[in-house]
Parts: sequence; C-alpha cells; structure tokens
Amino acid sequence: MDTDHLARMVISGDTRAISRAISIAEDRSMSEECRLLMRALYPKTGNIHVIGITGPPGVGKSTIIGQIALEMDRRKIRTSIIAVDATSPFSGGTLLGNRIRMQESLNRTSIFMRSLASRGFKGGLSSATLSTIKILDAAGYDTAIIETVGAGQTDIDIMKIADTTVVMHAPGLGDIVQSIKAGIMEIGDVFVVNKIDREGSFLAIKDIQDSLAINPSGEYHKKVIGVNSLNGENIPSLVDELMSHRSFISKKRKDSKSRFMLELQIYIEDELRRIIDERSEGNGDLHREMISVARKGIDPFNGAEIILAKLLR
Repeated sequence: MDTDHLARMVISGDTRAISRAISIAEDRSMSEECRLLMRALYPKTGNIHVIGITGPPGVGKSTIIGQIALEMDRRKIRTSIIAVDATSPFSGGTLLGNRIRMQESLNRTSIFMRSLASRGFKGGLSSATLSTIKILDAAGYDTAIIETVGAGQTDIDIMKIADTTVVMHAPGLGDIVQSIKAGIMEIGDVFVVNKIDREGSFLAIKDIQDSLAINPSGEYHKKVIGVNSLNGENIPSLVDELMSHRSFISKKRKDSKSRFMLELQIYIEDELRRIIDERSEGNGDLHREMISVARKGIDPFNGAEIILAKLLR
C-alpha cells in the first residue's frame, strides 16, 4: 500500500497497519519511505504518555510491565508496550525474549505489544524507538511503556524520550547503594523495588528513600514503591503514581520547543550513524578515506578531523 494510505490506516488504529509502519521504521533500507510516513503522521502526534522502565537484568522488568499494562487496560487506558531486546554483536540477531514472556498474558486484551532489536545502539534503546512512539501516538494510544535492554547503571538514554522514567531494583541483585553513588538514581521519576516478599526488600526501599531525602531534585516529590510482580501486590498503587506523574508533567510539556529540539537531535544522530555505516562498509568512500589517512601515518586525532571535515562537507 502507498504511504498516504498506510498513514490513514495507522491513524484509524488498524493494528496490521501499525505493525507494518513500525517495520518500515526499523528497516534502514526503507529510510525514504519512513520519512514520508513520519511526515504524514506527525500532525497527529503529541498526546501519548511515554513511560520508560529501566533496571538491571533479572529485576523483573518484563513481568512488572505486563502487570502495569493489564492494570491500565482495566482502567480503559489504551496501552502499548515497546520491549527493546539486545542484538548479538556477532550474528546481528536477537531472541526478542521479552515478547515471548509477555505475549501470552496480553493476548486477551487490547494492549499492543512490539519488540524491537537494539541493533547495537548504546543506552538500551533501538534507533527505531522514537519513530515507533510517534506511530503509536498517531494511532491513538494513551500510553507507551518502553522496556530497555537493561544495562544497569549505563542504561540512561531512556530519560531522553520518556515522560516518566521508572528505575527498578530488587533485593539480592547487587548493591543498591553503589547504584545510588553512580548516579543512576538521578534519572528516575518513580522508583520500584520488586520482590518485596524477599529478605532485604525493606532495607532496599529505605536506602532509596534516604537517598531521595538527601538529594531532592525538581518540583516533583519522587516516591519509592515496593511491589510483588508475581501476585500483583501494590501494582494499582504504582499505576496511580504513574498517572500522578503524568498529570504533573502535562503542565511541563507546554514547552514543546525543547521537546522538538531533543527529537531533532535524536534523528540527526541516527542519520549520521546511518551515513557512516553505509560509507564504511566494503569499499565505501569513508572506508577508502580511512585507509588513505592510515597510510599517511597521521595520528588518529588529526585523522578523525580530516575525515569528519570531508564527511560533513
């Protein structure tokens, strides 16, 4: 189908069209088609609430997201999930295991679920994540929940595109105090300690609360919520807090210029990566330029300046 027809189908909420549009956003070889599609959808965007959930592997992010989505669905909040899975640096493939774990419990709901491969991008996010959010926004979803790869303390890029960032911990999965020292606490709006039935959960909650009391940030009073993802304990309270933060940031989102600048930067960075990748492969002109600089015996710092000057020119 042509791009305009696909855009109309996405806006109408057709799930097959939404899936097709996301596939276009993921496929770099269809970049021109993607640009045309996003251009058609952009006027319908700007309403979705993006919730980013991050934390170390094994903390229970997938299970928590499934529980949050089901609770939102019960409240008639039209909800979508974007689960970003790690890509193999050798084969380029990905298991997309989050989808396997979550899909069964979501099959009987109106929740839209999509897994994206990280494709080697740092920060736990796929290059197609922002475009996927725009597609779901145009399709009329109220909320998009993003699960990152889960790289622990370095997994902070989620705060760039999320309206509400949830940082998860669990007792017995590492030193929470060390995470606090490393600055991971600074990116969170809501903090969740999962597996509160385990020993040490009370101390984990207290450590985070003490840190937030010592280092308050912004006007929003950040909270720590203990949950049990297996039986759903305190999930309604967590969703209440997410909705409370949405009401808070809805006033802040009036500054659309800063949001636009951030999205512009993300797309520029992605396009630069694409250009560099294309020109570096095989016998591309950038690859030949790098060989030429190497043969001249120039140090890598000056060499990089020469190559960048030609690339940007």
